[in-house]
Amino acid sequence: MASANSYIQIAELDFDTIKSNFITFLQSQSQFQDYNFEGSGLQVLIDLLAYNTQYNAFYLNMVANEMFLDTALQRSSVVSHAKALGYVPKSTIAPTATVNMTVTGVSVPSLTLPKNTNFLSESVDGVNYNFITTTSTTVNATGNTATFTNLNLKQGLPVTYTYVVSSVSNPTYTFQLPDADIDTTSIAVTVQASSSNSSYSVYTLGTDYLTLDNTSQVYFLQEALNGNYEIYFGNGVLGNQLTDGNLVKISYVITQGSAAAGANNFVLVDSVPNFGPTLVTGVTPANSGSAKETMDSIKFQAPKAYAAQGRAVTKDDYITAIQQNTLGYAFDGVNVWGGQENDPPVYGQVFVSLKPSGAYTLSSSQKQNIIDQILTPISVLTVEPTIVDPDYTYIKINANVLYDSKKTNYTANQIQSLVTTTINNFSTSTLNTFNSTFSTPTLTGLIQNIDSSIITNEISIQVQKKFNP
Repeated sequence: MASANSYIQIAELDFDTIKSNFITFLQSQSQFQDYNFEGSGLQVLIDLLAYNTQYNAFYLNMVANEMFLDTALQRSSVVSHAKALGYVPKSTIAPTATVNMTVTGVSVPSLTLPKNTNFLSESVDGVNYNFITTTSTTVNATGNTATFTNLNLKQGLPVTYTYVVSSVSNPTYTFQLPDADIDTTSIAVTVQASSSNSSYSVYTLGTDYLTLDNTSQVYFLQEALNGNYEIYFGNGVLGNQLTDGNLVKISYVITQGSAAAGANNFVLVDSVPNFGPTLVTGVTPANSGSAKETMDSIKFQAPKAYAAQGRAVTKDDYITAIQQNTLGYAFDGVNVWGGQENDPPVYGQVFVSLKPSGAYTLSSSQKQNIIDQILTPISVLTVEPTIVDPDYTYIKINANVLYDSKKTNYTANQIQSLVTTTINNFSTSTLNTFNSTFSTPTLTGLIQNIDSSIITNEISIQVQKKFNP
């Protein structure tokens, strides 16, 4: 009878070592000492055992990885762990531009620019983007002219979906949004009584669970396993419960994220009643757009959001609250410090400096919105939040690249374009944050790896400070 002995090894997990261990173990058994383990029949059986062992080891290793937030490799696993911490990953954020619009030839006392009116942007990298108004705006005409000031235009296309509530087919009252690149900060939800009753209620995103009861008209948001977002409703204890026959209407914006950043010239493309010739003037270029939150960001932000518990006491609490904002603002970097760290100290204040995506500074209205709607409600009573503009240091890079034209199909202009793109990507991913460090060897290494034809490269650095005299 075969027996266990010291020849069995369980530490190695690669195929060849597992197979070798099998052979060593079998050779140590008296029943198999005279067998030829290189024979074709036994070879196939041992290969099969080794493959099966390796598959099981790999599977169990991956299962163990997915059980923890830090080691999970699948986005669905990361999102699930974040959900347990009460964290909803940020969606794609549409960039927002501010414009003024003058309408001439007006023959009525007032004009209304409806919500979701379409504008077309100037070309950004060869593409014209669709922008829409975020609210309905009415102004009075002066003579035959009407002026709309500080209109907010959000990049994207508006869509609306209607769902019929059925506790039989959908007992959890969960509705998946079919589009991938949506801006969840633009979601608007209404619940109509029925197809024959047009009365409706507006539902808002539920965040403060301690204030909810069975009549609260709120919805909840989560990311589904397939990466899309889902909306679900209360169960009659936390939040109002829907009834069969209700019509749930969900509207939002599908966006292309930060691709339209910098757009500042627009034309009205929709035909609006009583509108004559229009002139659209840019006030603030499109900015604050971003891509969907990455897994690394979720792993970093979710524990901090859980620790903050909806209040701002430490610096990390302020940073988390700003990064999680539902105002549609996206930031490359956030820095926070207490007034006692200033010289001279300013007690009773906390200072916040923000680098918005696609721009250098925030407008006055954006700063006030962040203070009023994000920071003040969760700050300690005697602490006053103040937002200050970042102080930028610019780096001017001159790169000389030597390459062998015989080893590549790229032209000199194409090599130059690739180098420029690499430098810009390095800047975006490495330098657009506070406390970032510029490393010359890192940049030269990235340039060197662009194409195998590049023999060497040399960069010279100049540091700039810009100011308005």
